[in-house]
Amino acid sequence: MKRKTKTFFIGMFFWVVSGAYAQSDPFLSEFLERWEGSKQYMLAIASEMPEELYGFRPTSEEMSFAEQLMHIAVTIEWHIFSRFDRQNTPYRVQEYRAEGLSKQEIINVLEKEMDKAAAHIAQFDPSRLIEHNQYGELRRTSRQFLLLAADHIAHHRGQLVVYLRMNGIKPPNYILYQ
Repeated sequence: MKRKTKTFFIGMFFWVVSGAYAQSDPFLSEFLERWEGSKQYMLAIASEMPEELYGFRPTSEEMSFAEQLMHIAVTIEWHIFSRFDRQNTPYRVQEYRAEGLSKQEIINVLEKEMDKAAAHIAQFDPSRLIEHNQYGELRRTSRQFLLLAADHIAHHRGQLVVYLRMNGIKPPNYILYQ
């Protein structure tokens, strides 16, 4: 019993210390604050489009509104776990298809991926931010991959704002610091 208690307390110590990483690193804590704002704005945009218009695409070459959201979700998963954390997991686009999903199911996937990423970033050891990984021909640090993930979301979210306007829908007000 003594050994189990000791193992439990050692495990709890490492869990608490790992959760304190982001809180002790200004970059990670500021990034997570920005990430939460980004999530709230992204979910507000996703909620504004009526479900019957989730298949809307401005041209045949563009992704639909629903496909854009699922593209954001899969790319968050890939950027954070494969590139940022250097796990080199595959880009699982086939698992993130919009076909057959309701508006709420798509919003749930997006929210889940953003929350999962935030939890992972919160426990990330800040000393690893300088580690490098590859993205095609580019060699970037973990810090740069976080910024790339945020930039990618902003890129596609901007497109979704245009999709809303093309359908006569006023986008939600911009949420500051995201």
